[in-house]
Amino acid sequence: MNKLLPLSLITFGLSTAALAQELPSFEEVDTNRDGAISREEAAAVEGLDFSTADANQDGAIDRAEYGELSGQ
Repeated sequence: MNKLLPLSLITFGLSTAALAQELPSFEEVDTNRDGAISREEAAAVEGLDFSTADANQDGAIDRAEYGELSGQ
């Protein structure tokens, strides 16, 4: 049983890394070029959870918040 925990953590880490690599650039998602990603813009990106990404809960995903997700 203890051998499964490290394997699970590695699998989770790889899954997170894979998601980060698959996200388009901030500029591609910010289609109206206002410097923030709206809920509507985020909805167009598969796997991007707006509520989680909007860490400060201000109603938009800024470049820093998006960078945390995408590893940029």
